[in-house]
Amino acid sequence: SFLGIGVQEGYTDWGQIVSFARAYILSLDRYWFIIVYPGMALLLYGLGWNLVGDALRDILDPKLRGKR
Repeated sequence: SFLGIGVQEGYTDWGQIVSFARAYILSLDRYWFIIVYPGMALLLYGLGWNLVGDALRDILDPKLRGKR
């Protein structure tokens, strides 16, 4: 990456797996799992961090404590 803090070359990340799977989109009857599993992992990972962030905001924000 530009800043040097991303995944180093030679290591596969989830976005790269989904990008490589674009070549197999037309043959989804045989290779559907190449897109589905990394896509589901990205979705669950992002949703999990959003839920953690919301929970931390609810716990730590003093303005929201009195409204409940």
